[in-house]
Amino acid sequence: MTTLIVGGYGSVGRTIAEELATAPDDPSAVIIAGRDGIKANAVAGEFGDHVSGVEFDFQETDSYTRVLEDLDQVVMCVDQSGTAFVEACLERGIDYIDITASDEFFRKVEQLDDVARDNGATAILSVGLAPGITNLLAKRMADQLSTVSEIRIGVLLGLGEAFGPAASRWTLERIGREFEVPRAGHSESVRGFSNPESVEFPRYGRRRAYSFDFADQHVLHRTLDVPARTYLCFDSRAVTSAAYGLSQLGLYRPAVEAIGLDRLTELVSTLSVGGDGFAVTVEVDGQQHSTAKTLTTAVDGREQSRVTGIVAATVSLATRDTTLSDGVHHVHEVLEPEPVLDALREHGYRLTNSEQIREAGTLVR
Repeated sequence: MTTLIVGGYGSVGRTIAEELATAPDDPSAVIIAGRDGIKANAVAGEFGDHVSGVEFDFQETDSYTRVLEDLDQVVMCVDQSGTAFVEACLERGIDYIDITASDEFFRKVEQLDDVARDNGATAILSVGLAPGITNLLAKRMADQLSTVSEIRIGVLLGLGEAFGPAASRWTLERIGREFEVPRAGHSESVRGFSNPESVEFPRYGRRRAYSFDFADQHVLHRTLDVPARTYLCFDSRAVTSAAYGLSQLGLYRPAVEAIGLDRLTELVSTLSVGGDGFAVTVEVDGQQHSTAKTLTTAVDGREQSRVTGIVAATVSLATRDTTLSDGVHHVHEVLEPEPVLDALREHGYRLTNSEQIREAGTLVR
């Protein structure tokens, strides 16, 4: 199998390339693609004979024929606004995996389901930590219950990890921005980094986290027909409180406009605050036969971007080794959680599970 990793010399792309090139059973041929061909070839040289590099800008549509020739699979590590490149892959019968976290983009790709089916291709979205692991955990626990009433997701990110500028920009532009969340029979407009929720995170304890426009809540509502909410905080309590305060006072968006989002992204990258740890906690409320329960699973460890790479590589190998349905799918719709969770355990990440029985509105441990 030959896999093209677009944006392959970033931190996530490097992890994917390493995992695929060193797969024990049958290493994949990997092509690292990026706008800087010299850098792509230099990174490829770190991983041995199975990996090569190529200069490629996905916005230059006239290069698609050259770059997409003889490929089995594409893993996309760069944000896109349009779907021209996705369509080009699917029209050629090339399987497509995307680590994007934008629900606006997901909705566009979902419209290409017929294109994928007509050409025998599979596209998998929601590949990473959140969305990704959070989707798989929610689906896993939902399957253990007779009925599900609500899904709550908490995400804690360490500010000391060297995120790429695209990831930092994505987060910064969503603080204070309004988005819609599903409620019983209607949707509700909320502001990013508002509506505090108390969340228990492994290693970090109980923290206040805030509504945030992660894609997993929207995708889970569409695919499982269950209300879902996602909350975000940082390992630094001070930064979390500052983001919440500025959002609540309506000062964050004007400040961003005054400073400029690009400049703010640069400033944030110079901060020396926090560590490189992360944690996610997923809670699912529902009924198991006649008993009301809350099931909880959490994952924690270091280097969130590495988790995204491990998940993407695991999904890549699954599409190679397993017959998956053609069409456009989110990860929890086509893959069982255990192989992905096992891969995380093998890399030293910790999973914890708990169950609580609810009686007359209270929790009994």
